[in-house]
Amino acid sequence: MRPAYRSDIDGLRAIAVLLVVGFHAFPTAVRGGFIGVDVFFVISGFLITSIVCQAVDRGDFSFATFYARRINRIFPALLLVLAACAIGGWFLLFPTDYRDAGKAIGFGAAFLANIALLHDSGYFDTASELNPLLHLWSLGVEEQFYLLWPPVIILAWRWKNGAVVAAVAILVASFATNLLLTPAHPSAAFYLPVTRFWELMTGCLLAIVAAKQTAPLSAVFAQHAAILRNIGAIAGLGLIATGAALIDRSRAFPGWWAVLPVLGAAMLIATGPGTWMARRVLGNRAMVYVGLISYPLYLWHWPVLAAVRIVRLGEEPPPLMKLIAVLVAFGLADLTYRFVEPKIRYRPTRAKTAAVFVAVAVVGLIGAGIFVADGVPSRFSAGVQIVTRDHQAEAMPAFRRGSCFIDSGSRFAGVCDDAASAGQPRIALWGDSHAAQLYPGLHAVQQSEGGFSLSQYTTAACPPIFGYVSVQTPGCTAANDSARERLKASKPDTIILVARQWRDYDGPDRDPAAIDAMIKATLAELRQIGIRRIVVVGKFPSWHTPPRRILAQAYRAEAAGLVTLAEIPTRDRAPRLDRSEAEANERLRAFFTAQGAEFISPTPVYCNQQGCLLAVPGSGTPVTFDGSHLTVASSEFFVRQVARDLLGR
Repeated sequence: MRPAYRSDIDGLRAIAVLLVVGFHAFPTAVRGGFIGVDVFFVISGFLITSIVCQAVDRGDFSFATFYARRINRIFPALLLVLAACAIGGWFLLFPTDYRDAGKAIGFGAAFLANIALLHDSGYFDTASELNPLLHLWSLGVEEQFYLLWPPVIILAWRWKNGAVVAAVAILVASFATNLLLTPAHPSAAFYLPVTRFWELMTGCLLAIVAAKQTAPLSAVFAQHAAILRNIGAIAGLGLIATGAALIDRSRAFPGWWAVLPVLGAAMLIATGPGTWMARRVLGNRAMVYVGLISYPLYLWHWPVLAAVRIVRLGEEPPPLMKLIAVLVAFGLADLTYRFVEPKIRYRPTRAKTAAVFVAVAVVGLIGAGIFVADGVPSRFSAGVQIVTRDHQAEAMPAFRRGSCFIDSGSRFAGVCDDAASAGQPRIALWGDSHAAQLYPGLHAVQQSEGGFSLSQYTTAACPPIFGYVSVQTPGCTAANDSARERLKASKPDTIILVARQWRDYDGPDRDPAAIDAMIKATLAELRQIGIRRIVVVGKFPSWHTPPRRILAQAYRAEAAGLVTLAEIPTRDRAPRLDRSEAEANERLRAFFTAQGAEFISPTPVYCNQQGCLLAVPGSGTPVTFDGSHLTVASSEFFVRQVARDLLGR
């Protein structure tokens, strides 16, 4: 059950893996390198279907043999990488990160990484650069394909052209689903197998057509076949190169854009091993070598790059360091290819297959145990445990996520408006996540001092501007329309407006003058509603490296005796801190005060000449749980510091 070897396909594998590695190591230089995964999908569909077709034609296809070969091919290298991440994470990762890595190990071992990533995707995603197993999503898609496609083709093979009909039907349905989901639900379109199967099915169709090709070529076509194949191979490589050049993370992907790498890969495979491109470019020794180690290289490169970023507390490593990391990944891939894969893949026995299967399952269970143990925080000192606690999980209920802090397509719940109290003013909070983060502080002051009722209308990635149309958040306009109706009904005395970005949520190419006009119109409409007092809260300090990582590293150094408690920093400054927020606040102050609104800058509360606070004074809790969103303790601290100006009393 092995198709005839083609060195050009190994060369195509090399192109795919080099694109992916280049993108992950140097994302600004190889912006479209992630299309290498789409090339891999076409190759996988072609090879797997070739195996099945040839075995069916011989009459000796066996599901047991097929899946045993898949285990022997995939599991040994995967076992090494999963085990390395479990062991390395024990020493490198803080509790919440190790907990998330444990979850990734468990789902990766079950080939469900794509489903787990889709479930976890959202506005407050953990930085993907620090997830050592992020890349296993594509392996999940392939394994799901391996489970579903062979039974379908075996059944369809019984009818004349049944396999072709089944492949075309799946391809068309999957491609249509991809086109429908990509604009509305980009994360689902990226990770779901149903939106990726058309890429695999393109390779499958090539294999089916090749297996059923019995009629000789026409004399006219045969005469020009070599020329046509060479032209097709050059065009195929050109399509992949065009995709790598034109596609980047700003594109709606996969969508129509994925046709470029998929069609390019299909043309290179279809033109066969005899073209000049196949012999001289794809089939040369260097490309074939990279293709042979492409699978372990794909598995190793991302954990190695992630480890470098983790050691640097999330800061982007310099180019030389990333180049060394890539070379290390090549070395690990070579060792895996030479000394691990041959022992099982090329000298298989039932005992070896069962052993490696059980070993991957055990490592998956260990990952699940790490997740259940919450990342084993007992590995660290009390100081590390405090700052690395899952402050984001604590913040979401306090922000009232899902009811009064909504995502696109949701509606504000009834509880977003407190019951009116006679003689008490109402304060409304309207804006994006940076508005939602003020609710815990406002609620704490309300509970301790009373004297006002609260309304909250906050939407992720949606500034408080009537009529604002967002590509990033399609439901932003509807959410703000809903806020308008609630404001008309509740008629607050004071409204607090907060946005992380006022002008460039959807990129710097938005017309600033047009946005300014919309903001002015919004302020005018709020006054027409009867809101007498408008307060705008400016931009909060933003870190390239979250304070919790900075503090955790300092406490880890203290536990190792490298620094004293007195030397643990209380403030941070550039380059880890984005100082542009303070400058932006002064521009915002000038704009909003000119419109008659009151403006509060968070900068003086958190920052001075020595830098910006890393932890809330007196509690040790980090001021933010990521780069810019306040922890609950920080929200309460900020609101109490500016309560007089914020509440107007």
